[in-house]
Amino acid sequence: MTFLRILVGLILFYIIWSSIEQRFLVTTKYAITSKKLGNDFNGAKLVVLADLHNNSYGKKNHRLLDRIDKLAPDMIIVAGDMITKYQPSIPSSAYSLMEELVKKYPVYYAYGNHEQYLESLLDKDYLTDKNKRRNAADLEKARQQNKLLFATWSDYLERLKAMGVIFLDNTGYTITKNNSKLRISGVSIEHKYFEHFELPDMEKVYLSSLVENTDNAYQILIAHNPLYFKNYAEWGADLVLSGHLHGGIVRLPGIGGIVSPQVNFFPKYDSGSFTLNDTKMVVSRGLGTHSIMLRMFNRPELVFITLKNS
Repeated sequence: MTFLRILVGLILFYIIWSSIEQRFLVTTKYAITSKKLGNDFNGAKLVVLADLHNNSYGKKNHRLLDRIDKLAPDMIIVAGDMITKYQPSIPSSAYSLMEELVKKYPVYYAYGNHEQYLESLLDKDYLTDKNKRRNAADLEKARQQNKLLFATWSDYLERLKAMGVIFLDNTGYTITKNNSKLRISGVSIEHKYFEHFELPDMEKVYLSSLVENTDNAYQILIAHNPLYFKNYAEWGADLVLSGHLHGGIVRLPGIGGIVSPQVNFFPKYDSGSFTLNDTKMVVSRGLGTHSIMLRMFNRPELVFITLKNS
């Protein structure tokens, strides 16, 4: 009985601590240097948003918006999972945030696995083997729910596109200033690369089959899952921007993140900046959480990057 009380107490402490910690946003700043960066983009300022999962910092996210405005970025990079796959995309905290940001800044939005899930709802039957054993009525209910979720996602996508948000779903966008070029690409890798307990190998040609590395430009690749950093570097990215791992959910001093959303322990690329040959990667701890992935000693993070060419 004593053990049970201690266990319940620890669980309650975890929940309460996580809910309090989630309110306190931290800004992490990076300076990324590359000789490949053109002179006209020297000093360019990027705000990176990842894994909001429809969380809100104050009414209509006013605290987050104020923090971004004070940083005065040249552009907003969205590294996926602003929404949550089992919730409507409209109305949502993510939608209202994007609606405000695109009024002030260029917004480049790549998909996370939650956006990819919603995008694919009508293209693929996501019912699991367990669902397949349900009766016909339950299966039909699940299909109708999928249709409703897909409809809200389609509305979210089309409205934000009309406002000027640039979505990068296995495509890229080149920004040219005088003789300098900067290309921002977003890659949407298959569902199997996000499976729980799995980390399948990725073939070298796979990324090139999804999105071309074109233009003689400084290449920013938005890739939601950082675990394939080596592949992103081989593709030719100069800077990779990722999220997905939620900082390892629970962080311990001197150790870092404990577990990834894919239930892999002590993920290598949980948070921070990493270098592989000439490629840099910045991984956001994310702005929110969902389901039972309660954060601990892991404050939500807004990432701010300044690009430099020397």
